[in-house]
Amino acid sequence: MKYVVRIVVLAEVMALIAGVYLKNTGQEVLGTKFIGFSALALMFVVMPLFLVYRFSKSSNQSRSIFNPLEKNKELEDFISGKQKED
Repeated sequence: MKYVVRIVVLAEVMALIAGVYLKNTGQEVLGTKFIGFSALALMFVVMPLFLVYRFSKSSNQSRSIFNPLEKNKELEDFISGKQKED
């Protein structure tokens, strides 16, 4: 998964650079499309891939978004105002 995220990020950055190059060489319409689609892909493809990759490696799975129904004792104590005893 780590390599998939890296490859997709590299491809999107290359598309962004290609869009800037095309826009500066006179093909403004095509360059603008490249820039726009690469920015969209970075937000809607790369960001979710990165988040899934990082949360899947989480050591404390009870705080993960993938287990929303599992009780978290520390969070319940914080919400109820109980003090943690050291």
